[in-house]
Formats: sequence, structure tokens, C-alpha cells
Amino acid sequence: MKCYARWTENKKGDDNKFYRDQTILQFGNDWNLIANIILLNPGSASPKNDVKMNDYLADKRLPFFIGANEDQNYYEFGLDRLMQDLLKCFSKKYEGGVIKIYNLFNLKNQNSKNAIEEYYQYRNSPFMSTDIAEIKYENKPVIIATGDGGLREGLIDELKKYIGMASAEEIFSIKKTEKGKFAILKDEVDSEGLVFSYHPSYTFKYGNETMCEV
Repeated sequence: MKCYARWTENKKGDDNKFYRDQTILQFGNDWNLIANIILLNPGSASPKNDVKMNDYLADKRLPFFIGANEDQNYYEFGLDRLMQDLLKCFSKKYEGGVIKIYNLFNLKNQNSKNAIEEYYQYRNSPFMSTDIAEIKYENKPVIIATGDGGLREGLIDELKKYIGMASAEEIFSIKKTEKGKFAILKDEVDSEGLVFSYHPSYTFKYGNETMCEV
């Protein structure tokens, strides 16, 4: 199980923060894209070392890969708890492949409440949001998994952006199936252009069980 992502250490002015985007979770020997998942923001995972992985990933010619630039480089990351849980969930159904993570905002902070406060403080950072041109679903399932955190001023527009780029057939979310049991299931966009979903940081913990039906 591996994780690669584009990383920015922005130390200009007052914005001394870290940003992570274009996160690639890969397992087994396969690099084909299985699904995309939309989360709130990056958690605790950080680069394992300072070895740049730009050329390594570019040489694979992955159709969903977005290149590095002068401000952002790709590194291999240690897996945080949520990444491990996602990979274990998908590995029960698939022998290998890639899950691509997108976030409503790219500021690294594992404390979601504090992260949202920082989002409003630094929302004008050029690294905060992912540009539409850098979102490549490649006709694979798009799992909405932002929880209630996405239903806030500013962030709700980001959520609608990600939802709007997927076809009706591609939309999935994490739903409760019974007490303590959840599943990644096909879903529909409501009349306001939104999809409600639990956040996997809850559905994978506290004795809960989450099944992959993608």
C-alpha cells in the first residue's frame, strides 16, 4: 500500500501552512483508477522523506496524473489511519488499483474544526482549492464523503463543483445501512445539487463497519 501526493510548504507572508493535493492511494501491482473520493481536507499524513517523486509518477503516464510545478512537488507519504482504512476496504473487493483523493480544501490539518477555521482565515491562498482543470475522474465512480463539514459557506460551492463534474451514473456516497454498518453505495444528487454523505473518519471507527459496493 502506497501513497503519493503533491505537497506545498507555503511560507510566504502570514500563510505559513502546508497544502496537500492530488493524493494517489495505490495498492497491489495495478495502477488503474478504481474510484475518486471527495473528502473535507487533508489529515495527518506527511511526506516520508524529501525525495521528489515527480518523474517516477510522470513516467507511468497515468491518465489521471497532474504534473508538478515550481511551487509543488510529489512525495511518497506515510499512510494515516483514514488512508489505511480506505485501502483495506477496497482491497476486500479489488486485488489492486488506485483511489484518487480530492479535498474541498487542501490545507493540512487533522483537526476538522480547527481546519475549517483556518480555511476561512487562509481561503485566498492560491493552493487552497483544486482547479477544475486538475480534476480528472476518468469516468470512474466519484464517492462524496465530506460529512457535514462540506455544508458550510464557501465549502458548499466547492462541494457542488466536485458533484457537478461527475455524471449521474458516477455518483456514490457513504450511507448507513443499519446500526453500526455503512456502505459505499450509488447515490443521487438532490434538488439543491448536493449529496449527503457520512465522513469515513466516523464510519471506519467506533466499532462501525464500512463495506465497499463500488
